[in-house]
Amino acid sequence: MSGTARKDVHLLLLLTLLILLSAIPLDVMLPSFPALADHFGTETRDIALSISTFALGFSIFQLLVGPLSDRFGRKRLLLIGILVALVGAIGCIFASNYTAFLVYRVIQSLGCASFVLAQAIVQDGFKGKDGVRIRILTTTLSGIFISCSPLLGSILQAKTGWRGSFILFAAISLVILVQVHFTFKDIAPSQPGGVSFYANAYLRIFRHRSFLTYSIIGALAFSCHLAFIIVSPAIFITDLKMDNYAYSMILMIYGIAYLLGGSLASYLTDRMRTDQQIKIGLLLMTTSGLLMLAMLHYQSNISMMVLLPMLVCTAGTVLIRPATATEAMNLFDEIAGTASAAGSTIRFAAAGLISAVISVSGSNSARSLSWALIFCSGTSILLFLVLRKNGSRRRLDATAL
Repeated sequence: MSGTARKDVHLLLLLTLLILLSAIPLDVMLPSFPALADHFGTETRDIALSISTFALGFSIFQLLVGPLSDRFGRKRLLLIGILVALVGAIGCIFASNYTAFLVYRVIQSLGCASFVLAQAIVQDGFKGKDGVRIRILTTTLSGIFISCSPLLGSILQAKTGWRGSFILFAAISLVILVQVHFTFKDIAPSQPGGVSFYANAYLRIFRHRSFLTYSIIGALAFSCHLAFIIVSPAIFITDLKMDNYAYSMILMIYGIAYLLGGSLASYLTDRMRTDQQIKIGLLLMTTSGLLMLAMLHYQSNISMMVLLPMLVCTAGTVLIRPATATEAMNLFDEIAGTASAAGSTIRFAAAGLISAVISVSGSNSARSLSWALIFCSGTSILLFLVLRKNGSRRRLDATAL
């Protein structure tokens, strides 16, 4: 195997491990929501709110990780981040009350902020169409882990209790630490500069309209996924009285849709432009929200009324996220870590806020989810139309010159 091929294999292995680890704090622990609520003497929706807290903490802390990785290298920040996440997971295992559990979840989210470097690693190692393909691959891998996570979480809950997901997180963290230490090498050159340099870099990034627009569209697509994941225990386990196995089957079907969507996105990559992929994805997202609202109007207590529209939404999400991420990251290739952190912060802040609103919106989580889908898709369409209009105006100005 050539040196380049070996490097690509190591990078893909690292990306796979990071995606696998990132599924555990959200997806694997979902079947343990009722057990966590019983253990800490709180409600299932409070545990769901802890997921939103995790996402918000994650989105804030990664603002530090991105610039630091541009300055000191990806490897050093990955090692530190995974170690901090490991400490947070161990703290959750031994937490004696809900407040302590939340504190350790915040610590875990601080370390998990290093996951944002996955996008920077892709940007460093894969350019052009290869970058789009790798992002589609990582999104598809995420779908595989999503499809397996609830069933794995149910097995862990049955065998080890709610602590099982945190034990698994700790074990995989140790594997990643070894893999990063021995095989990962920084590719991108470090960017010299202090606080003012990266403050100005963030200012430049957040003032770039195209970057913001692509990032927000991707964030709203991701919000549809995360909102469903967070409220799904309340819908299927609490409201519909499903057992963990039946709930796992529901989310496994949802995960399979991710696989199919990823296959579709891979097929379309060489056949159409990214803006065309985004348009198709937005159409699917909009259809899913309207379909769910209409179906719930006639039958509000049947699981398929929620699942079927989400399958449509997932196909749209898998088309939108890689395309928007590629377009946004290409605008700031020289500071990929900082740009990755900025985009991911927008994504998780939006998803955390939207899912938090749904979690506290009342007892009808399914109807709240349908309105969230409509809001996210409608806002994304408006932003995309503005982006296209501004792009057309710039091309006309260039022609006139």
